[in-house]
Amino acid sequence: MKAHIYYDASHVRNYDKNGIDKIELLPGTHDEVHAFKYFMKAGSVLRPELYADRSVLYVFDGTNSAGLVTDAQAMHKINSVCFYVPDYDKMSYTIQAITDMEFIMVTANMDSHDREAAENTRLHLPFYRREDQCDRYDQDCKTLGMTSRTVLFGEFDRLGRLTVGICQGKNGCGTVEKGHPQVHQWNYAVGNADYQLSVGSGDETERYDRKAGDWDFIPAGPDHSLYAGYGQEVHYVWVEFNTSKRGH
Repeated sequence: MKAHIYYDASHVRNYDKNGIDKIELLPGTHDEVHAFKYFMKAGSVLRPELYADRSVLYVFDGTNSAGLVTDAQAMHKINSVCFYVPDYDKMSYTIQAITDMEFIMVTANMDSHDREAAENTRLHLPFYRREDQCDRYDQDCKTLGMTSRTVLFGEFDRLGRLTVGICQGKNGCGTVEKGHPQVHQWNYAVGNADYQLSVGSGDETERYDRKAGDWDFIPAGPDHSLYAGYGQEVHYVWVEFNTSKRGH
């Protein structure tokens, strides 16, 4: 198997007394990066655990739902695809569901090198961005008509060894990417996503249908593409984790 796949339609929601359901996505597939999916009923409130030694990233798909993420500095609306990074264990925060909502939380190990580098230059936290606030970039592996935006990118604003971006296109658009041997990649289908993921090359290519809410993991190495057929839309958040100390 070249990729690990979670299909959101396969999960039966099992809410606790507080109206919250939490599952780990693809457990055991990576020892430094873990992803969790939360499902919250309207009116429920989450007070997340704080981590001193792990990077934490939230990806909210608020295209068809609404909520709030609140810390000591601001209250942010969740009514589009948006991103939030807390300030480790230095500032508590809450997540409130106005309508039923779901989102992804990614946690990533920070080793001694990551922590030392963060003493010099680091992302200002807490961090919040909507998709439309993220800078656009161009890349030769994207087909004509794709819109790509960077969320966390480059040496100076990286969250540990994580980089994050978001891509969107319709009717034959997509990403056709050569394998990157030192970068693991996870993808979260958002919005009205309905596209195909291919991993590998030639006769050994694996193909999967992806829809909004789905999550997948492509370990470092194989070629991969995310592609929308005609009448379809490719819309996904990618999260990458560099195995090298400087992300080369």
